[in-house]
Amino acid sequence: MKILVLSDIHANWYALEAILAKESYDTLIFLGDVVDFGPNPRKCVRFLMDSSRNRFWGVRGDHDHALAYGIGCGCSLDLRELSMKTREWGEGLIASDEVGFLRRLPFENHATLDGLKFRLLHGSTRDRLFRSITTDIGEFEIENELGGINTDFILVGHSHKPFIKQMGKVTVINPGSVGQPRDFNPRASYAVIEDGNATINRVRYDTEKTVRDLEKSSLPKEVIRELVSILVIGGLVKDEIYYC
Repeated sequence: MKILVLSDIHANWYALEAILAKESYDTLIFLGDVVDFGPNPRKCVRFLMDSSRNRFWGVRGDHDHALAYGIGCGCSLDLRELSMKTREWGEGLIASDEVGFLRRLPFENHATLDGLKFRLLHGSTRDRLFRSITTDIGEFEIENELGGINTDFILVGHSHKPFIKQMGKVTVINPGSVGQPRDFNPRASYAVIEDGNATINRVRYDTEKTVRDLEKSSLPKEVIRELVSILVIGGLVKDEIYYC
């Protein structure tokens, strides 16, 4: 069985489309944040809705939760304006059944595939929406965030930074971000798990198409400029850690 693992699509249809053109798969796992920041929220949500009819496991991210309930997502100050403006704009594009889909996504999910156990989270077991697990923290901190889980794979998102880390018998994977990479590699990032073996993959996509759709939107010009900068360089210019 081939499992495609996606996270943090962030309304970037062209990045998602490039992955789908490259990868065939048997099962799709989604780790949260399909909306905000990008120009195509509805198209990306509809893809997940269509996928959910057959061999799909997903969880809700902080941006999904914020749009679904009309609340803030708790972003850092430097990302809060981008999140708020794109969410307010995206709310006018999303239909009621699509909002309902986001509300029905669980905060946490479990699956058994090919005899292997998977636990799915956007953040961590300490905070399923807002905490991040990255390789910047040590093994003790990672274990503390995950809390003694008896499973084969733990799949997390949120940080936009991909990694695969072996913790004893447990494989921890963050597939990175499909639509908003923040590791200064602008290619779309995702993971593939096949016959129990996991890889992180990257694919180039037509960034200019995403930029053009942003520029055609009614978003404020300064918001568009910042979003384009993130897409082009694959990260935030400031040398700090932001999770949102």
